[in-house]
Amino acid sequence: MNEDFDGLTSGSSAAAGKLMQDGISSTQLLQMLLQREKLLYQNYPLSLASGEGMIGWRERNRECAWMCAAAKRIGLEMDAASLAVSIFDRVVTSVKIPGKYVNCVAVGSLSIAKKLCEDHEEDAPVFLGRLRLEYSAQELKRMEIKILEVLRWDAHLPNLNRFVECLLSELDAAFLLPSINFRKHLDFLLCDSTLTSNFRWSVLALSTVSLLVEATNKHWQYPINALARLCKIPMSEVNRCRVKVSNLWSRHVLPMPSTFHLLADLDDQDSDMDVDYPLAYDSSPHPQAPSAEASEYITSPAPRALQPTPC
Repeated sequence: MNEDFDGLTSGSSAAAGKLMQDGISSTQLLQMLLQREKLLYQNYPLSLASGEGMIGWRERNRECAWMCAAAKRIGLEMDAASLAVSIFDRVVTSVKIPGKYVNCVAVGSLSIAKKLCEDHEEDAPVFLGRLRLEYSAQELKRMEIKILEVLRWDAHLPNLNRFVECLLSELDAAFLLPSINFRKHLDFLLCDSTLTSNFRWSVLALSTVSLLVEATNKHWQYPINALARLCKIPMSEVNRCRVKVSNLWSRHVLPMPSTFHLLADLDDQDSDMDVDYPLAYDSSPHPQAPSAEASEYITSPAPRALQPTPC
């Protein structure tokens, strides 16, 4: 297994990068993601707007857990779920969200992510029906427009899965990502606000990749150090995040990645595709700080289904 990383064990990264599905190299795409992330996420830790009736981190985690479970239920890949969470987080940290509208924002975020990540579009009533939701197509459309206005009509946001894909491609190890078993690990990261509000997606992704590489190569420090230099991320921050990610997985009794775990037969994984798994989001209180930028409100017609529908 070690030969898969021989190109980076000397501490140097592949300058040209690997060709991605976008038609550009992984190195180019990684730099584009890093630049966009730096522009969009200048202030960390993230904060939610405070005030009576506004959502807190617990509600944020609940809706992200719902989006991850809903994406899996209707057969969306990890890229769509990860983008949906990134869109949702960008909205809820930019404007004030009353609690009664938060699920409508989550549904709109998932719908936008699905349209960007899937090859075919689906009528809104069909999409809502598959999720067993009672929103109307008009309500969904209005919420999508409000979300896109907050995003300035650019929903191609940096997200955890995209960074992980690029980093693994840099290591010529993209074969590690498709493991359906590992999707649970990424989902729990997406649904834990103590991580997502304190670490940028790039740091979370590099920390995650470091744990993957460590499971398959005893010389994991060399390629990870090279990637950290490429991304201009201090290794001290990566190590701090690694510990928190590892602790999160341990808390939820998720197995640490291993060669056997990551390279399980894909035929066996197909049989698990229709089985939903519960996401126990972190319900512990999360310190809130008022956001000076969150001066707007997102509202929509009162939805008929105010709480997430279990998938």
